[in-house]
Amino acid sequence: MRWLFTVFLLVFSTVTKAETLIGVAGPMTGTSAAYGTQMVQGVQAAVDQLNSTGGVEGELLEIITADDACDNRKAEIAAENLVQKNVSVVIGHYCSNPSLAAAKIYEAAGIPMIAPVASLPALTDAGLSNVIRLVARDDTQGRYAANRMKIDYAADRIAVVGDGTPASELLLVQFGATSTLSFTIKPEARTVDDLIAALAAKNISALYCACAALDAGFIAAQISAANLSIQIFGPDSLLVPQFWEKAGDAGEGTFVSFAIDPQATAPARKLAQQFAKDEISADGPTLPAYAAMQLYADAAEKMGSKNGRRVSAYLRSGTRFETLLGSLSFDAKGDVREPRLVWYVWSKGKFATEYLAN
Repeated sequence: MRWLFTVFLLVFSTVTKAETLIGVAGPMTGTSAAYGTQMVQGVQAAVDQLNSTGGVEGELLEIITADDACDNRKAEIAAENLVQKNVSVVIGHYCSNPSLAAAKIYEAAGIPMIAPVASLPALTDAGLSNVIRLVARDDTQGRYAANRMKIDYAADRIAVVGDGTPASELLLVQFGATSTLSFTIKPEARTVDDLIAALAAKNISALYCACAALDAGFIAAQISAANLSIQIFGPDSLLVPQFWEKAGDAGEGTFVSFAIDPQATAPARKLAQQFAKDEISADGPTLPAYAAMQLYADAAEKMGSKNGRRVSAYLRSGTRFETLLGSLSFDAKGDVREPRLVWYVWSKGKFATEYLAN
């Protein structure tokens, strides 16, 4: 009889074992749907690994997806649906503005939101208590560029050009007073003759282009046409084919700051190889999404609690966490400390990482 009672208890405890619901939110439809799929694949791989060793705090994990199609209003609806389903954490969203719109709803419900790739500064400047992001903010690229350019060029030989947009202004504020010449062009300008003349007059040897890819490419072409020898630098907005299409050979050697390749660590490369065998892409947000799930699980286990507000506070406490992307810690706003940026260089229509300097 005691044996039967013991079996009954074991079966009963297995059947009634609670599950922790993990929300994965992003563009599951629309032009960016591939990125939503990659996020789901990354989180699912992490969930499978965690479940194989007992889950989190003794509970198995299950994913629930929500589609925002990279639209603010749809992101709010997606967030409300995930809150109603009582998810313990949300991995996402993908696009920055929808991430901010949804984060406010999650905060009210006490749910942490771990953003794998959203880089809009406002996401962590909004004063929300629940946001953690894994990538460097957009505006950190300006400071990163200034530090690099000061190593190789005298301040009186450095210039910056912006286009007056909010994103451009953020970059230039972070760039600081390193340059001797600051110039503003209109987006999609048909002529930059005044800029070229100013660069020549000041004998500029390095230019930071805080503007759109097409405009930066046009500037590069005009610099070449004027026979000026100027090294061009820029933010990740230049790391798209449109830059080279506009610049042509004049874009050769242009330095662009961008987040370090997620496969830079040995564990990430190993997982990417496993994904490849299963014909799963390890590109885009796949590996950062995996790391985001690791962060939540690690924090919940160390806290001995899945209480969302406590987990959010712990993640933002400066504690270091070991992840697929390496050792990460976050400040009180939720921004990653020691942003992981590297330089990429354009050459012959393609770009590759330049490891010689940080």
